Amino acid sequence: MNMAVKGDTRQRLVAGALTCIRDKGLAATTSRDIASAAGANLAAITYHFGSKDTLVAHALLDAVHRWLGPARSALATGGDPATRAAAVVSALESALSEAQDWVPAYLEAVVAARHRPPLAEGLHALRRELHGALAGQINQLRGEGALGRWVVPEEMAGLLMAMADGIAVQAVLAPSADHRPVATQALALLLAAAPHGNEGT
Repeated sequence: MNMAVKGDTRQRLVAGALTCIRDKGLAATTSRDIASAAGANLAAITYHFGSKDTLVAHALLDAVHRWLGPARSALATGGDPATRAAAVVSALESALSEAQDWVPAYLEAVVAARHRPPLAEGLHALRRELHGALAGQINQLRGEGALGRWVVPEEMAGLLMAMADGIAVQAVLAPSADHRPVATQALALLLAAAPHGNEGT
């Protein structure tokens, strides 16, 4: 099997896993379901990922990267912090809209991870990566003077991730509600921590 075919099969398995857990839920999704959706044989899951749980964790990581990519890019650009913030808000609103159908599957995976070590390991890696990236961006904004010196990047990143988890739960409990303004308000609250005069020192 050449590398091109191998890579194609791997990506099809990731896409198949996402489709299945979105449509059927994690508990009802079997390895056979994923293989069928991917147009691959059952052994391909073990060959490429070792287990279904590892594949699911990888698929969720891939999806989160895709959803948050534009927002992370907006944060990383230079220029006026206010203009950058507006771009981030717009990107986050789009990400929330795109991810809405997947949130229940993510929360189901979080609960199931307690009894599935490969899934827990993958989700922990995902959250560590997101936390590190977010803390890095907050530290950059702090260094630019867009945030007060009292803002501690690691702790603020944890607070924002906890807020995101809360929004995810609300999205499941009230799926018809528009939760994007909540995320927008949270970002606005963070940016309100910009120092005024000597307050940030």
